[in-house]
Formats: sequence, structure tokens, C-alpha cells
Amino acid sequence: MKKLSIIMPAYNEEKTLRAIVEKVIEVKLPDGFEKEIIIVNDCSKDKTKEIAEELAKTYNNIILTNNPQNMGKSQSVRNGILKSTGDVVIIQDADLEYEPSDFAEMLKMMIENGYDVVYGNRFGRSNKVIYWQNYFGNLFLSFISNIFTFPRIKTYIPDMEVCYKMVRGDVLREIAQNITSKSNFGFEPEVTAKLSKYKITGRPLKFGIYPIYYYARSIADGKKMKAIEDGIKALKEIVHYNIIDK
Repeated sequence: MKKLSIIMPAYNEEKTLRAIVEKVIEVKLPDGFEKEIIIVNDCSKDKTKEIAEELAKTYNNIILTNNPQNMGKSQSVRNGILKSTGDVVIIQDADLEYEPSDFAEMLKMMIENGYDVVYGNRFGRSNKVIYWQNYFGNLFLSFISNIFTFPRIKTYIPDMEVCYKMVRGDVLREIAQNITSKSNFGFEPEVTAKLSKYKITGRPLKFGIYPIYYYARSIADGKKMKAIEDGIKALKEIVHYNIIDK
């Protein structure tokens, strides 16, 4: 039996954690695959930890790990990846913005096409837009990222900032050992740059793109991204991890 590891960083997600975990549990994977769900509690100040503990007691395929201090999303994801044991790994936010049934289709695409990596694409469907500055900012950041990554992998990644990144487990665990970003959203440009540079027996990784559903939430609902501030950080990180970081 092969395994899909689902990494779920969580910070103050008491309102949605139980619901999204139960949605993930219900997803039917392709034959021959089972799930491993790793919840990484980033020193939440609400009841996220308590809820995660209850879920871990209820479901035997849930692993809960607690950061010793608040480390931010990027390092939380890194910690979860390093604890994973799956043949394939994907990141899943602890809110309800993403539709877990999509990653079952992404896994099917990966298997059928022999991909090493599959990126979700929120721009591939007619998903509702709440903040246009985030929408166009993500398109811009993806374009800049592709200036560096496309020549290496010969695949245009339309949504570099997407949460749903599905990668071969051995590859992602090796890369995660050297993830250094400390910002909340720095994992996205850093891991994209590192994946584009990674080679297996001399060849670049084979990338696939899958259109996904996306239900954007508002700041009032718990959205943590700050368009301008986080966008500037991401732009700097794209340049750093593609040019300076080796």
C-alpha cells in the first residue's frame, strides 16, 4: 500500500480545523493509496491544539506535532514534511478555501502521467474573487517566478502561490531539509525555485498542472495574507531563491 502524506499547518483555526480534517478523511484516493495526515500546530492561541488532539485520538492516521514556539507557516510546513513518510506529499491549509477532492484528482494525474510534481491552479476555474489585489498580485508573482523556473522545467506554473503542491515524498523531504524562509508565505517561492533546480539522474522534475476549486475567505473570516506586505516579501524571495540561493 502506498501513502499520501497531507501536511496541514494550523494557527488559530479552531473554527475550521475539524471540518477540513473530516473533509480530508472522506476523500477517496486512487486504489492502492492510503492517507497520512500531519497537523502542525504553530502555537495557536485558541482551541486549535485541543481540537487537533481530539481528532488524533479519533482517527489513527492523524499525527499531531506542536511547534516549540510560533514559527510561521513556511517553517511549520517544513516541519510537517520532514515528519512525513508518504510516497507522495501535499500541503493542505487548515481552513476551507480548498476542496480536498481535488487532490485525489491531482494524485490520479500524477500517477497516469508519471509526473514528479503537480501544482494546483486556482486560475484554471471560474473561482470567485474577493480581493482583486490578491488575484492580480498572485498572477504577477507567478509570472516573475516563471521567468526563472520555466527555462529549467519547460512548464509554465500559472499559480506559484497555490497551497496545493503535490510532490514525490523522497524529493520533497530532501528539499525541505534546506527550506530557510521564515515568512508566512515564503515557502511557495522557495520550494518552487528549489523544485525547478532539482534533478533526478540528470533530468529536471516533470511538472503537471491541475485546475482546482478555490473558495476565498475574507479577512473577517480569518484570511491572514496581507497583499502588499506579503507580496513584496514574496517578490524578494523569488529573486533570492532563484538567483542567490544555490
